[in-house]
Amino acid sequence: MSINNLTRPGDAGYASASQGALIRGKRRSMPLILLGLIVAVSMSSIDQTIVSLSYSAIQSGLGLDSAGVAWIVNSYLLAAAAFFPLAGRLSDAIGYKRMMLLGIVAFGAGSLLCGLGPQSGIALTWMIASRVIQGIGLACMFPSAVGIIFTYSPVEKRAKSMALFFAITGAMTSVGPIAGSYLITFSWRYVFFINVPLAVAALLLTAWLTPGDDVLVDNRTKSHLDWPGAILAALAMIALIVPLQQGASVGWTDLRIIGSLIISVGLIITFVAVELRSTHPIMNVNVFRNLRFSLSALASLIASVVFIPVMFFLSVYGQLSLNLSVANASLLILYFFIGFMIAAQLGAKRFGRRGIRSVFIVSGILTIIGFSGIASAVTAVQSGVPVRAGSLNVMIGLAGAGVGYMFSPAATDMVNRAINASYGEVTALSQLLKNFGGALGMAVLSAVSSSMFADKLFSGLHGYGVSRSDAQNIANSVGSGSGSHSSSQLSSLPEQIQTQIMNIVRASYATAAGRVFTVMACAGVLFIIIALLYPRESNVEDVPENVEDLVINGGSLQDAADTGNATDTGNIMSTQHGRG
Repeated sequence: MSINNLTRPGDAGYASASQGALIRGKRRSMPLILLGLIVAVSMSSIDQTIVSLSYSAIQSGLGLDSAGVAWIVNSYLLAAAAFFPLAGRLSDAIGYKRMMLLGIVAFGAGSLLCGLGPQSGIALTWMIASRVIQGIGLACMFPSAVGIIFTYSPVEKRAKSMALFFAITGAMTSVGPIAGSYLITFSWRYVFFINVPLAVAALLLTAWLTPGDDVLVDNRTKSHLDWPGAILAALAMIALIVPLQQGASVGWTDLRIIGSLIISVGLIITFVAVELRSTHPIMNVNVFRNLRFSLSALASLIASVVFIPVMFFLSVYGQLSLNLSVANASLLILYFFIGFMIAAQLGAKRFGRRGIRSVFIVSGILTIIGFSGIASAVTAVQSGVPVRAGSLNVMIGLAGAGVGYMFSPAATDMVNRAINASYGEVTALSQLLKNFGGALGMAVLSAVSSSMFADKLFSGLHGYGVSRSDAQNIANSVGSGSGSHSSSQLSSLPEQIQTQIMNIVRASYATAAGRVFTVMACAGVLFIIIALLYPRESNVEDVPENVEDLVINGGSLQDAADTGNATDTGNIMSTQHGRG
């Protein structure tokens, strides 16, 4: 279903939404529709961290080695990334509500199967297959949720609805560590079982509150699914993300890692070539010809390079350098999301009034101040106690505000700019960029952290008999996520020097974390550069009468501009996000 097909007055898209969506003869407000969507997608947000931080409990519960558990964690992301392009197109083909319900059922079923995993020889295969089902469920839900929001949100409230959706579902990520630390005291299985009642609630809420989508289904898409494109996209994502996930533990010079990266580049080039020739592509890559779309997509990618890794590094810093429990360390993540949620609403309002350029500038400033402040505060650690704890918490909140301020507006701007593309495929593309950004960020920042951590460890511990290879092994263990604490790595050393050594370890990781957060601050600089590159748009009061017809009938933005005075793209798209 093309975005353009929803702009004609009287259709079941933008125009009808301003009066409220009709459901079985009753009107439902957008907040009620959002409720079901948020509950559904929040399951996946919680799952991202609750499983990763319950790593050890799952490993011991199933009797697996660290490599096996790593695949249980990573198979979820891989399945989602591989299925996103097809899921985005299918959501246009069979309808957003149907696809949303299908995704909820898949995610809930996958969670139930994970919790029922057998403690036998097939445990690893069972768990990976169940996690793949969960990943497919996520891929079904996200494009559908965004499609529902854009279809049924009133024009003047669309940015606010998107901001609320992203802020709450993103903030649910911080619930994972807290919930996980509590649930694993009973059993690792409850880490997965917790999703089952959430899935049931989401299924009921979405079925009742979300309008039917029969009138919105694009039957042309339904009969022309681009299977070659879908397969190429899936293979390209797997070939790209796997080496990024495994490089830190296997070694970046390993031929398998290098070979996989080379193959992924070839697959991506082939995918683009196939899609450009396809009559009904799985993903309209021509959208990148729009400079504004490409810049907002780049901003989303950069934000994701920071967004996923920051949770990992804050958690490890809290546990290792500050010697906090998992639950207390997760409070650091919570401060990040408090700033994220508040700024998301403010960013949406500014986006509605002034456009995306000013959003990127404000976001860049906040990001630079926040992450630079964290970098300064985390290194001030003495005997496991932060010297400026209050300053650290404030700076974490500011960093979250910097990312949150632009996260939703950038995604909204991408959809607004994607002429002749559907909500499903643009959202799938956005999520692919975010998955790739998260994997890239973890790979690069883990390498930065591991190198600095190993150097500081060797410098501080070589007098205790720790070799450079021992220091690198400890750093790799922490950096790969296979262990948050290093005390087990040092258990062979005399007990009387354990305290002294652990203080050195904590200070060493604090220094490494400071370097990581300094690199993250560079994202703010890039946001400002993107804002400066983002083309200004003419500030005109009236839209030529024939602009809408041009857009509805497939005309380009340039065609529309040529009919009269240049006009704001957002007005052409019937979206009220202001001028750049």
